[in-house]
Amino acid sequence: MDLEKAKTLFLEFLKTNKNKRFVIATHARADIDTLSSAFALSSVFPNSVICVPDELNESATMLANELNVKFEIIKNLDKRKFDGMIIADTSAYTLLKDAREWNIVLIVDHHRSEGRDMQAEQAIIDEQSPSCAELVANILPEITDKKIAFALSCAIVSDTARFKSGRKETFQTLAKLLSIADASYQEVLKFGEPELASDVKIAVLKAFQRVNYQIVGNYIVATSEVGGNEGDASAAISEVADVAFVANLREKENECRVSARARKHVTVALHEVMKRVAMQYGGNGGGHPKAAGAAIPKGKPSEVLKACVDAFSLKIK
Repeated sequence: MDLEKAKTLFLEFLKTNKNKRFVIATHARADIDTLSSAFALSSVFPNSVICVPDELNESATMLANELNVKFEIIKNLDKRKFDGMIIADTSAYTLLKDAREWNIVLIVDHHRSEGRDMQAEQAIIDEQSPSCAELVANILPEITDKKIAFALSCAIVSDTARFKSGRKETFQTLAKLLSIADASYQEVLKFGEPELASDVKIAVLKAFQRVNYQIVGNYIVATSEVGGNEGDASAAISEVADVAFVANLREKENECRVSARARKHVTVALHEVMKRVAMQYGGNGGGHPKAAGAAIPKGKPSEVLKACVDAFSLKIK
């Protein structure tokens, strides 16, 4: 969807729904991109509330505390008191299982079609946008609130991994937001790429200790198993390897979560790899060409990681 059409659709939706009471939801373990997008959307739906399915990740927690972003837990809300749900930064039930129980009136997302299974009255999806925050920043009416501009700036820096997946429009949008926020890039970077907590650093270092690697075509592909923080681990490992697949067995949910990352020169689209593996195991997967993930029910990490490497190998033959 091109940006002009996306903005037109959003403004039309806003015109008829501005005063309704919505739940504006993030995906599970909300990161800065989904939280900031929900926060920005809430600014134009004044009777609505931000909600999350579970805890925020570390960087989103920092930003929420800094900007005093208020939110509720979805399970604690009474659906009868709301006119429906708006979802930011996902269109897959795997990442927001509670949404199955709600009437979804609008989805604002930037992820590829792989793994997309939510049904909504209206969907504004721009697969070319490197972050949901960039999309939100460009479809909202004029932004004047410094906190909103600051939050969206942090999200853009974070979700593009400091512009590794950025485009010309990303820099233009960020420059405008920084001006509105009256903030420096260094101030935004504090939240867009925060210092990892000690326990997260330890988890990432343990992931490096468990790394296995192999040469696939011209790429060094690394795999590892962790007990948590698979996203942080895959991002760190991919700074060295060309491709990283990191698996985490979440015993409470009885599913294996895989985080995949690739360096900028890798031509294989990871969201397609994750979708293929997820379908193989009856799960769900998708994301972006250089950053993707999958949720595999009852998956054994070692087997799922092998399937990831095999699926990646097929893409380069």
